[in-house]
Amino acid sequence: MKYSKQMKIAISGSSGLVGSHLCDYLQTDLGAEILKIPRERLYGDAKSLAALLDGASVIIHLSGASILSRWTKSRKRILRDSRVETTKNLCKAVALLKDKPKQFICTSAVGIYNSRDRHSEESEAYSHDFLGKVCIEWEQAAMQMQKLNVRTAIFRLGVVLSEQGGIIQKSLPFFKLGIGGRLGSGKQMFPFIHIDDLMKAYSFVINERSEGIYNLVAPVSINNGDFTKMMAKIVKRPAFCHVPAFILRILLGEASTVLLNGQTVLPDRLKKEGFQYNYLTFEEALCALV
Repeated sequence: MKYSKQMKIAISGSSGLVGSHLCDYLQTDLGAEILKIPRERLYGDAKSLAALLDGASVIIHLSGASILSRWTKSRKRILRDSRVETTKNLCKAVALLKDKPKQFICTSAVGIYNSRDRHSEESEAYSHDFLGKVCIEWEQAAMQMQKLNVRTAIFRLGVVLSEQGGIIQKSLPFFKLGIGGRLGSGKQMFPFIHIDDLMKAYSFVINERSEGIYNLVAPVSINNGDFTKMMAKIVKRPAFCHVPAFILRILLGEASTVLLNGQTVLPDRLKKEGFQYNYLTFEEALCALV
């Protein structure tokens, strides 16, 4: 079943890498009216948030503080609350609405999975580190929206590739200078998705009014070593540098697990439902960006 009239889509985290792309994309692709949820309303009184959300057909929740920073006790609280508590507050606000949205799409991350197994959406082999536990709690909060009769989809995102931010923008200058290199062993998996395919996936799931878990990654898996070799190949520079795992642990502490642990993730649902990727491989995605 597809939406038959112009819809209003409310988006949190609209100033971030994904959110800023998504606002423009959904306006163009779906002709949607975009409602940007300000950070203060997301954390504020549920009644005020409900008044803002009134009339929205879809809510997309992208808010979340940056993971890649040293995880002090206070930082961990910020990382958790920016995901879990904001999701709970959205549920409280929607509960107050007479006319509820038709669909809720909440972000999560492939960090919910352990780094040993291969994971389709049916996998329950979760990680028990800090990030894994946050993702579990985050998704549990999001699924409360189902009790309000709102179709709920959860996007477990891999690394988003874009020339406007994220890992490509941060690492490209080093590779161009010939000082790029692998992190740790280089064997850790690197689940990724091109920003254009991610945008298409949001539109796809909205159009189909889908619900449940989706792994938002490209279908062809690579590891950090493959990433390093391909970056060097594209910019035609050597990549002999190597950042040992112990250096990353010294610099980032517990947060180094984000760079040193990787997950093998399969986007089974998107493939089964007929989603067409623009960029199946990392080389295709990288060539389009660099």
